[in-house]
Amino acid sequence: MARDLLLEGFIAHDEAGLGHHSFRCLYIGFHPKSKSMIIHDGHAAKVYSDGRLIYSYEKLGAQPRVAGDTHAAMANSRDLLFIGGWLKAPPGVLPNGLQDMRNKYSHIHMIDENNRVEVLWSRKWDNKIPPNHWYGEVTDLLYDGHEDSVYFTRADGHAELGLWRIELRDRKVEYLAEGTVYKMELKDDKIYATLFNPALMEDSAIVIYNMRDGSVNRVNEFEFALEPGRRMKIRRRGGQIIQLQNRLMAFYAGALIYIQPDKDKYTLFPLLETHNPEDGMPYHLGGVRSQKVYVYGIPIIAFNPWDHLKEPSARSDVTLLMRMDSVTPQVIASTGFISGMATDGENLYLGASHTNHTGVYAYRSGIGGVFTIPVDKILSKPLTPVRVWIWDGAYSRESSGLNGWFGGIPLRGFNRRRLKIHVSKQAKLTIAEYSLAAKVRAEEVQLKDGWNIMELDQYDDLVAFKLSEDNEISAEIILEP
Repeated sequence: MARDLLLEGFIAHDEAGLGHHSFRCLYIGFHPKSKSMIIHDGHAAKVYSDGRLIYSYEKLGAQPRVAGDTHAAMANSRDLLFIGGWLKAPPGVLPNGLQDMRNKYSHIHMIDENNRVEVLWSRKWDNKIPPNHWYGEVTDLLYDGHEDSVYFTRADGHAELGLWRIELRDRKVEYLAEGTVYKMELKDDKIYATLFNPALMEDSAIVIYNMRDGSVNRVNEFEFALEPGRRMKIRRRGGQIIQLQNRLMAFYAGALIYIQPDKDKYTLFPLLETHNPEDGMPYHLGGVRSQKVYVYGIPIIAFNPWDHLKEPSARSDVTLLMRMDSVTPQVIASTGFISGMATDGENLYLGASHTNHTGVYAYRSGIGGVFTIPVDKILSKPLTPVRVWIWDGAYSRESSGLNGWFGGIPLRGFNRRRLKIHVSKQAKLTIAEYSLAAKVRAEEVQLKDGWNIMELDQYDDLVAFKLSEDNEISAEIILEP
């Protein structure tokens, strides 16, 4: 992004602490009454109002305090702003080198118009779980004005995972649904949610909680858009869920699940389905540890590099900021890691870090900042060029990607579109162009062994690829505004 988009000095970012990761979490919201910009610095365990420090988690635990890789839980009622996450106060390491979780809290705080901060709910480690385990963190918040209640999810942890609700009038807490329930969206008296399953121990699913009767339904088999008649299950890390024009879109690594509630239809599309050399999985995930925002009703989300890469790599250090239109998603920019998002109607504000979320211990927080982009720029053409490495390594037509398909790259808005692909032996490449309206057009091209450079200017929607036989592939998409 251009240097003049940085709000220099808006928040101080030089605190040090024993953090679990070497990046920065900055979550952003506007207070519903005072209209102040609230920044929750999820890594350094600090809260700011219009750039002034108002809270350092003095009401939980002891110094030093650190709050690491929180999950962007923020919501508001008519007069309160709520933040959730986790806190170590103080942090520590066990003799065996594992993290010491005995001073770890899961929490929800609320902030009034005078910047007074109060603990709404918290849960501390106890001896019912091992010292290196923890109770589920708060991973998302949703305020329901009809009940005057806050729904919250707990997806990251070892116990008490699932969907919860707290009634504000008496602070009664209820456990509504078990499982790794992660990000959620309210639609027609139902909460639709994704799962956060970094250990890949369960099928990816959409969880539907009926607020009227308390029933819970899970959908874990989806129609596959590129092959009509095929139904699929996947096991992927879960991310954000959004709503647009009576439809919902949920994101798992490499996949978009398009939900039509009126038809009870769930369709799976490849979206940034890539091969990561670290472990073979896709490395972009929509909305992981990140807020979402709606600009004129259009959802904006960040596709961040996924959690727990063993080390930063040249192929996995780019976040893609994207607008999710009802027919074809569009890339806005290639940026650093984005955690926070908010808008005041004129600008989009981004909390961004220049260091990835990786499973590397760090004794100092990464560098972060708050950026602003005028809304009219968000809704026009892409702001930056994009280079996405989509495959590196062995490819199997039967087991790679989504039934052999990989890619799912949005092309709209770019003037120059190019695929560079290296194959170890000659093969035929099927190129499928598709939109969320499920219109699929496919053609086949011949690849020679070695490098092939293909112009994609004739395509305008999403494109995915499938080879005719097993191969060794290196492939990159290059997009220029």
